[in-house]
Amino acid sequence: MHGLVDPAIRIRITALTASFRAPSFVAYQLSLVVPPLATVFGLLSAASGRWITPEHVSWLAYRLTYAARAMDIEAIYAVERKDPAATPRFAERNIVQREFLVQPELDLFLPADWRPIFERPRYQLVLGRSQDIAMVEAIEPAELEPVEGGAVAGVLLPIDVVVRNGVTAVLHNLPVAFTPDPDRKPYRVALFGLIDGQRGTLGVRSTMLTDGGGWLVRDRRSGLVVPVYRQEWILHGA
Repeated sequence: MHGLVDPAIRIRITALTASFRAPSFVAYQLSLVVPPLATVFGLLSAASGRWITPEHVSWLAYRLTYAARAMDIEAIYAVERKDPAATPRFAERNIVQREFLVQPELDLFLPADWRPIFERPRYQLVLGRSQDIAMVEAIEPAELEPVEGGAVAGVLLPIDVVVRNGVTAVLHNLPVAFTPDPDRKPYRVALFGLIDGQRGTLGVRSTMLTDGGGWLVRDRRSGLVVPVYRQEWILHGA
């Protein structure tokens, strides 16, 4: 990836809580510390009032920081029906532990033509589940320039960037986006390294990258360094 020529904006989205369910956990629901790309496309869809797929977005970038992690007890109701034509009914009630993030802050970078959409979102924005109600705190211009390295936190790194830099990251296979209802099939699944963005008394602990491999940009206004996901990579991994 080389350079960004589009005028860009930085959208600051905040909430009291966020939860991004880690795959493969059932009885104990862990939250990812960074939302998957598919979750961000869900956020774009809510703001737009229509299903947004990778074909609608030329590029995007983001990072998420949070104040703390916490645990909640949640009731889960299982629904069943004997055949597709039958009326669904509640079958059983289970109690599970659910982890969530406290006071999340999402910095979302998009082409500038997304500004009107986030100035007047069509549907309620959430950071994860329906109870994680979010709001747009600010929309500001951004000036993104390619950089070879920098300090990152609260980001989702492609696995080749993790390996190239030898950094510590939690690895997950995550969907990049889903097709519209009713199919809801993943475009593809990719391996990512999650870099934690928890805020502490001394600020956010960051991870230094020295070889971004063309993935990284720096916002001259905010100083944030983030990986940029271009449409071609999201669709085809190239």
